[in-house]
Amino acid sequence: MRLADYLYQIANRLHRSNDGWTRVLAGYAGFSFLMASQATIWKMHFAASTMALLARIRDKGAEPTVDEILILDHIFKNEKLSGLFSPTTYHVIDFDQEWDEGMNDKFADYHVGLAGFFNTDSNSTHGMYKIGDVESGATMTVNFKTMPYSNNKYNFSEPFLIYDLVADVSHEGAVHTETLISEVDVLKVKSAFVPWH
Repeated sequence: MRLADYLYQIANRLHRSNDGWTRVLAGYAGFSFLMASQATIWKMHFAASTMALLARIRDKGAEPTVDEILILDHIFKNEKLSGLFSPTTYHVIDFDQEWDEGMNDKFADYHVGLAGFFNTDSNSTHGMYKIGDVESGATMTVNFKTMPYSNNKYNFSEPFLIYDLVADVSHEGAVHTETLISEVDVLKVKSAFVPWH
């Protein structure tokens, strides 16, 4: 059952693999297959290019993730929210996260021609948590946006830096919004990481 769901998730996001680099890998794997009867080296090329192609499709089709602990840390260190939600009485009612479609205009690095060859979208996501508290009776919807970001010399990207985090809180008929991470402030000092593979 888990395998079927895993394959279903990858198949749902197959459009993310429809970039130039994946097409080149598929074409080269096909060419290597046709040449495989000529020499052993072509068999090795076929195996290597097929494995690279399948790994790329798997990685591009994977379900996005977010650091839930980081989101909870931001919630519990906020003065207004920590009065309504505590680490021992909160519960997660619903969660959703999905990749953004197309190139995000906020990330100029993705609008360079070569970046479009390796990516069909800007590898950013949006999502939400719906959280309730058993004692206070308060509920909130925490909306977040993430972007790929690399902060080290190896250009390795933990793909989800939260650049926007907003909580819409409802308690005893009163509704208010708390900005936990400001999109404007983050995008002034950090830029999205563009994976070139």
